[in-house]
Amino acid sequence: MLLVYLGVSWGILEAVALFRDEFGLPDWLFTGAFVLVVAGLPVVALTALLHFSDDPTGKAPDAEPGQLSARSLFTWRRVLLGGALALALLAAVASGYTAMRVLGIGPGGSLIGKGVLEERERIVLADFENRTPDSLVAHGATEWFRTALSHSELVTLAGGDYLAGVLQRMGKDPSVPLDYDLAREVAVRQGLKAVIAGEVIAVGGSYVVSARLVAAETGEMLWTDSESAEIIEAVDRLSRHLRERIGESLKTIRSNEPLAQVTTTSLEALRFYTEARLANIMGDYPRSIELSGRAIELDSTFASAYSMRGFALGNMGFEYGQSAADVARASEIDVRRAYELRDRLPLSERYWVEAQYHQSVTEDWEKWFSALRMVLELRPDDDGALIQTGLYHFLTRDYARAAEFYRRATTLAASATFLVFENQVALGKYDEAEATLRAWEDTIPDDPRIPEHRMRFATIRGDYVEAEAGIRTLREQHRGEPRWRAETSANLATLARLQGRLAEAELHLDDVISVQVEQGWTALALANALVHGSTDLRLRGDTAAALRRVEAALDRWSDRPYGSLVSFYASAGQTEQARAYLAEFEERAEYEGRSFRRARHAYLGHIAVSDGRPHDAIAEYRSWDRLGWNPVRALPSLAFAYDQAGEPDSALAVYERYVTTPWLYRDWDDSWWLAWAYERLGALYEQRGDTAKAVYYYGKFVELWHDADPELRPRVEAARRAIEALLPDR
Repeated sequence: MLLVYLGVSWGILEAVALFRDEFGLPDWLFTGAFVLVVAGLPVVALTALLHFSDDPTGKAPDAEPGQLSARSLFTWRRVLLGGALALALLAAVASGYTAMRVLGIGPGGSLIGKGVLEERERIVLADFENRTPDSLVAHGATEWFRTALSHSELVTLAGGDYLAGVLQRMGKDPSVPLDYDLAREVAVRQGLKAVIAGEVIAVGGSYVVSARLVAAETGEMLWTDSESAEIIEAVDRLSRHLRERIGESLKTIRSNEPLAQVTTTSLEALRFYTEARLANIMGDYPRSIELSGRAIELDSTFASAYSMRGFALGNMGFEYGQSAADVARASEIDVRRAYELRDRLPLSERYWVEAQYHQSVTEDWEKWFSALRMVLELRPDDDGALIQTGLYHFLTRDYARAAEFYRRATTLAASATFLVFENQVALGKYDEAEATLRAWEDTIPDDPRIPEHRMRFATIRGDYVEAEAGIRTLREQHRGEPRWRAETSANLATLARLQGRLAEAELHLDDVISVQVEQGWTALALANALVHGSTDLRLRGDTAAALRRVEAALDRWSDRPYGSLVSFYASAGQTEQARAYLAEFEERAEYEGRSFRRARHAYLGHIAVSDGRPHDAIAEYRSWDRLGWNPVRALPSLAFAYDQAGEPDSALAVYERYVTTPWLYRDWDDSWWLAWAYERLGALYEQRGDTAKAVYYYGKFVELWHDADPELRPRVEAARRAIEALLPDR
């Protein structure tokens, strides 16, 4: 009976919510229905106990004729009738309230219903009075109130040109502040009936915003209200209350979404910021950067816009052909500027800016996390803070904790579904990830990240045909865009290299370089020339050819990706050259944050391996892994160092950890290491005498490189012979 009651209650509440939203009924209708449902629960429970305690059929007689008992009072008929009457009474009250509001009867009657105002009647909005240390806050509140009321179907505010004409006729400068007294005089002169005025008071880290609607001729207070919150949130609530009081449909009021709740004196800048924030969530970083920049042009003190642009720059990475240092520097400049402006912000916004600063500039992740916690304490439903907190746990590899915050975020921002998806992959929950990906496609079918993520998901599951189809879908969707042509060609090169098709990979890589040269993206062109060299060095074993390729590229272009050059020359056995580039890398670093330390450990490890110091390399690689957020990036190098140190058990354990760790973004690493790892695992298990595991991993290697180039096939044939030797009767 409890389950039945809960099911029926849920249906009633869903129906009430639907009717409330569809017909513009008051918000308290749902609250009233919920109270009735809760109040009915003990009545239903008591009735069930009385009628089922002795007779499971519930059909036992209530009492002898003429006797009064609890069972005769609490019958199912009376319970159902009472519940229906209670809901009917609630509906009648809500309908009566709505009718009185429309007709202007009683205290809830609208001003239009009472005849005080007419539909679309012009109202003068006075500048809000400022009682805060920042003289710009009240101006911002006035503008936000103006844009909030611009959504109204019944309210018309006197516009700038209209007011300027009236003020000129009054012999006043149109640029003077429109305080309450002046606004009221304008309204009286023009025969307008009402004036809206307000004030902003600073209280701790928040604000109290009050507003009032006054009859222009008599000064009678027609409506007044106040809200204590951050500026935009408070103004949004007040504007909705005023629109309701005037007589606008509650359905229309609910349909208007507020702009982002951040501090700026410019309404237009706020609109650009709101669009930039959505573009950033959707992964359209170039557009986010453009829109944030336009917001900054309108308000040079717009801290959150600087923070947004810096965040988008950091996410965009190499997409405009800049070097990593250039991108990092541009991002850091914006985030630092936001941090410098933080003292003029409300507390929650200030903590948000601090969180971005510690994430990307100081790279102090504990301070980043601490600031995010403060944002969520002040605004528990801040979708951005929920996403960032989930990201913190994701980057620290606490995927179970990340899932909690991502789930909460998706209830507020459906576009965050992709975070749930990649986190489920990291947890190894592929079936759930597939279901989430399908739901994502159904909810936001135009999200540009879907084809890329489906391609990556297919790659890690070994479905390379589907992966390539996904890449070509992306290419077709962005036909004519150089950035996407380069990116999809790079993806095709990675996929071909992973399967041992080196010649095909080089053709795709040549296309990437061609696009980058055409666009003037020389830093990227040089980086991909290094990929060519690494292919010769690491997969073909041709050190001389690799050095010729890289040195020719260095002669052609002046950019110097020092970290990549350290790795290349260390792998080529040119340790002196590697050390020289490492010194340049260290000298040019503007600070020694987490990413610098992580990269330095990797480079020192590469040099140590080349020098024949595998135990030193192991220590460096373990530090690299500890500081990294990618759970697979350091593992193959670490396993190789154990191999070189003569520690086969440790090498085997780390190689196996590498190949079995679920990770969505492992295609690049796998294109260099996965075949090697399978091949070595087969050999190591063969040495240990574990035939089943040796055959399994040799088989994985053969399957991966079954269509490899002729120059790689001797290794594939050697693995096949090893399988035959291990399974002679097969």
